[in-house]
Parts: sequence; structure tokens; C-alpha cells
Amino acid sequence: MRRRPLVLVVDDEHDFRAICVHVLDRGGYDTATAGDGAAGLAAFAQRKPDVVVLDGNLPDMDGIEVCRRLRKLPGGKTVPVLMCTVRSAVVSIQEGLDAGVTDYVLKPFEMEDLLSRVAAALEKARR
Repeated sequence: MRRRPLVLVVDDEHDFRAICVHVLDRGGYDTATAGDGAAGLAAFAQRKPDVVVLDGNLPDMDGIEVCRRLRKLPGGKTVPVLMCTVRSAVVSIQEGLDAGVTDYVLKPFEMEDLLSRVAAALEKARR
């Protein structure tokens, strides 16, 4: 039996995590969640997700720093990272791309957009 891809959602807003989990589950994905950067890195190391959906503004470190650290973990170089942030918080898209961000999803967004971005990131990673 083929396993469903695992998506790690790292966001400090509980309601946002819950909505993402619901939508991703209905879209055919398993999920893991974390409420801050340190917990996200620990969950990544433990769970080995196929994709990470990462908030750009976390209470303990920003999403770019989380992405930099994630890229240094075993298996972290190739896992797609989708950075979710509000348009006004996008300081430097290039800085994120340099840190290893695969794509950006600007909040607020339609959940179908999240599903299509996750699917596209997985497809790109498989190539």
C-alpha cells in the first residue's frame, strides 16, 4: 500500500494549522504540525516530511532562519519548503530563495491554491 505524502505545517496560529490539516487531509495528504520554529525543526527531524508549509513569522525565529537550519538537517536539502506569509511581511523574496525556500504562498489564500502548490512542489521534487 502506497503511503500518502506527509506535509509538515509550521505556524504559530492554531486555527491556521487546523484549517491546513483539514484541507490537506481532504486533499490526500497526511500532516504533522508545529507551533514554532524549534518544534518545527524537531518535527522535521523526527517525521521526515515530504513537504514543509512554513510560516514566515514565528515567535522564536523567522521562517527564513528555520529554512536555513532545516536545509542543514539530514534529508533537509531536497524537501520542498513553501513559505506562507502576508504580503506586507515579504521583506525579501530573494533572501528566502537563497535560504532554500521553494515557493511562496501569500496569506490570505484559497485552500485550493495551497493544495496545488503542495502538489506542484512534490512533482518538482520527484524530478
